[in-house]
Amino acid sequence: MIRLENLSKSFPNGDLFSDVNIYIKSGMRAGLVGPNGSGKTTLLRIILREESPDSGNIQIGKNVTIGYLAQEIVPGSRLSILEEVLSKFPEVRELEGKMLSLSHDIANDPENQALANQLGDTQNRFEALEGWSLEEKAKKILGGLGFTDRQFTDTMDVFSGGWRMRVALAAILLQEPDIIFLDEPTNHLDLEATIWLEAFLSDWKGGMVMISHDRAFLDRSVNHILEIDLKKITLYHGNYSKYKDEKSLRLEQHRATYLNQQKQIKDTERFIERFRYKNTKATQVQSRVKMLDKMEKIEPPSEHNHAMNMRFPQPDRLPQNVVSCRNVTKNYGNVVKVFKDMSLTVERGQKIGLVGHNGAGKSTLLKMLAGVEDVTGGAVRIGANVDRAYYAQHQLEILDPGETVFESIRKANQEWSETEIRTYLGSFLFTGDEIEKHVKVLSGGEKARVSLAQMLVNPAHLLLLDEPTNHLDIVSRNVVEKSLDQFTGSIVCISHDRHFLNNVTNLTCEVGGGDIRMFEGNYEYYEWKKSKIQSEEIIEPKPKFSSKNKLDYQERKRTHNRLAWIQKRFNTIEKEMERERSTIQDPTHVDDYEILQKAMENLTAFENEYLELMEEQDALQGKDMP
Repeated sequence: MIRLENLSKSFPNGDLFSDVNIYIKSGMRAGLVGPNGSGKTTLLRIILREESPDSGNIQIGKNVTIGYLAQEIVPGSRLSILEEVLSKFPEVRELEGKMLSLSHDIANDPENQALANQLGDTQNRFEALEGWSLEEKAKKILGGLGFTDRQFTDTMDVFSGGWRMRVALAAILLQEPDIIFLDEPTNHLDLEATIWLEAFLSDWKGGMVMISHDRAFLDRSVNHILEIDLKKITLYHGNYSKYKDEKSLRLEQHRATYLNQQKQIKDTERFIERFRYKNTKATQVQSRVKMLDKMEKIEPPSEHNHAMNMRFPQPDRLPQNVVSCRNVTKNYGNVVKVFKDMSLTVERGQKIGLVGHNGAGKSTLLKMLAGVEDVTGGAVRIGANVDRAYYAQHQLEILDPGETVFESIRKANQEWSETEIRTYLGSFLFTGDEIEKHVKVLSGGEKARVSLAQMLVNPAHLLLLDEPTNHLDIVSRNVVEKSLDQFTGSIVCISHDRHFLNNVTNLTCEVGGGDIRMFEGNYEYYEWKKSKIQSEEIIEPKPKFSSKNKLDYQERKRTHNRLAWIQKRFNTIEKEMERERSTIQDPTHVDDYEILQKAMENLTAFENEYLELMEEQDALQGKDMP
């Protein structure tokens, strides 16, 4: 469908990519990945002819239709969201109007055969365009993206920018183009809508190129990965997990080849240096000099290291109960009742992920915990001397566009010196002149880093995070996850990134029906427990504990968390063992004793660890689990 030939693009500060040769075929669903600033959006815009390459050609098949969802906020209008989606089919709307007009004319002149024939032709064309089912398909897609039936008649301009982006996405999916380009489509979706979209895209029969930093979403939605890294674009077959494994293997092979060549070069240079002035060795010396001159040098292995080196400020010791909700009721007006007699306690060290369907009240709960939303009834009590930090879903929108990056942090902590601010910003990838950039010229990822930096300047006991990884690339998300995992305070967060939830949280709070339900594990455990509950047709009660069984509960929770970690470690060990076996079986390593010996040692160590964990798992599974 689309062929890129010798494509190159550079900006004043350097090349983005060069000599790109890629063929995007029908049925290829490709995830476009790479660090922020590597040129992912630019590549999409070049293919769409919205930007020009420096060199190379783009060939698009005849009659190929393209749908494109950009990152820019969609403007509002007075059309209803259903009308907005259907407006992308002007011929269908025109035919519908024509059929009504012809029907009216025939009613006044029933014997007019010409009108009847014209109506028949119009109906045939209307049916060919699936006009009869179009509205129902539009409603189904809008429903999957989180809209309720009663919202279909609401006008576009009453919705926020994120919800208008969903309408734009619905219109693209309804058109079913030959290929769709999606630029971070999940940034404006909640978890439920994200899961619906990945199921929709996994069945997509056309082509797709999608920029996304959501690893779980990529794993379930794509069958190829296009990686932009180190000014090159490489095509990998398979989903994101397979790409990571293959890239890691390629990197190991490249490193081994590079080290072997370096050893050969050093040995040759030592020979030359040793016998340079011996007449009897002159021929051999000259031969080796020529060999070095002609040798095609292998570039040293280099991985993208331009990642945040973030360290969250650690708070003082917290009280046992950090924040609690007691019999909280929350209403919006007299109609919308979000919570009724809801109770929740966040304890020291708990890291809670909030889940639930769209409109269940996740963001409202987070806002009440943050103190930016009042309760209708009941109370939210904050523990003694507990400091809170709140990262809103639209945190980027409250940044001052006229401030520089440096000024944004100075405003948050006026006691720091210039050196301290520069050092702090360096951990968020702002170095040199970059700290003098104004917020208004920053990319979405850069704004997200500024917002996180602002929030974390001062230590807080409780972090309240609403989609904190939106706009961050995968490398930066990994660093945020690691830092939050090491954070000693408490966290309550909302995220549609399941990888993030699995690696950060140790409790899952399901919000819905005016109340909450707690699950004693991360999102992966929550999914397993929910499926088990549904299969057994039981309802898990909210745990209530007396003082005499509190210790039993805590022991069960520790046991379950350990079992969850062991299972996750099993998956990692199996991948590592497979990688070591591939190294051992690789014919290019047959004469490399050091690589083979190291691989054998690693494989033995992994096998021993696996056996030890199996014994521990058997012992833990014998205990009474919830």
